[in-house]
Amino acid sequence: MHILFISDGDDKYGAPRSMKEFIKSLMNFDKKIKVSVVLVKGSDLESYYRQLGCLTYTVLYGAHYQSIPEQHWKLPFKFLIRGTKYLLGRCGGIYYLNKKLDLDSIDIIHANSSREDLGAMLALRYNKPLIWHIRELGLDCFSFRRDYIHFMNSSATKFILVSEAAKAHWINKGLNEDKVIRIYNGISTKINAKMEYINDKDKIKLLMLGCIYEAKGQIQIIEALGLMKEKERKNLVLDIVGGGRSNAYIKKLEKLVNKYGLSSMVNFLGYCDDFSNQICQYDCGIMCSRQEGFGRVTVEYMMAGLPVIASDIAANKELINSETGLLYHVGDIHSLKEKIVYLVNHRDLIEKMGRKAREYAQTSFSTEINTELVYNEYLKIIRK
Repeated sequence: MHILFISDGDDKYGAPRSMKEFIKSLMNFDKKIKVSVVLVKGSDLESYYRQLGCLTYTVLYGAHYQSIPEQHWKLPFKFLIRGTKYLLGRCGGIYYLNKKLDLDSIDIIHANSSREDLGAMLALRYNKPLIWHIRELGLDCFSFRRDYIHFMNSSATKFILVSEAAKAHWINKGLNEDKVIRIYNGISTKINAKMEYINDKDKIKLLMLGCIYEAKGQIQIIEALGLMKEKERKNLVLDIVGGGRSNAYIKKLEKLVNKYGLSSMVNFLGYCDDFSNQICQYDCGIMCSRQEGFGRVTVEYMMAGLPVIASDIAANKELINSETGLLYHVGDIHSLKEKIVYLVNHRDLIEKMGRKAREYAQTSFSTEINTELVYNEYLKIIRK
């Protein structure tokens, strides 16, 4: 079996990280499988895939599906620059792969994101089955394709959606329901687990992990801490870990920290290449996103044995229950503050929820489960 994967971006973001871990698990699951990977030129993942034994091809292609900038005045410039890259990539990418890759040997094309359509164009041109793996909701976006939903439906053999929330969202956009299957993302069960939980004298260490930009809601946790009385927050520490897309947004967060006098308890640690095995050093994971297709970070918290305080968006409600964490009303900083204070006042819940969270994550969202389910879809397609 020869699978051609089409990636997008590097492993600073959830979708490429998920594909990276899936391919490694897949090649362990079936030692005979052959994997080729198409990467965006400049990706830092080429050496990783070559070490796994994959054939790699780097192509300068752009995504057909683009996020709308927070500063809307930038939209015309983004449309022009990214549009040019997209058009050049459509032609150049297919031409390059046709020369370098034996496309007749490919059994299945596996596209890793709704944002790119190179896999779909290859599938249509060379009459290959296509799995389109959709890991995001795609809100506040525009497309260089006028009717991209029709294009997706006509090119894909199967759509894999990473949650029921994502599945419902994309079916509502017009995705062919008969081609859709939900398979949760897989997270490594080898993430270091929390061994010792806090006592009454310890400070509660909160962690917010992920890319720093508006939709992830870092501003909410800072404002929630700012609302607290000194006696409520004196035993709290918050570490925000991740790189930022907008310097203006990061400066806004830093100003809020200073405004509320939180500089002694809020730390910006920046981007870390792999923070997963350090999660267990914390007591509670924070997830304030206003939109998520799945919430990879949420499950990483759980896998490490942390309870999660999260916004009550559909994806979070799907992952977190009353035994594994607390949900607050999305965008409501008073609600978020109350959940944190509740946890401070009920410290016994940190261990109780944390152990339940790890148990639930291991049995529901492991890499092994994810790999087997996707592999079974490969077999179904090939048998047909």
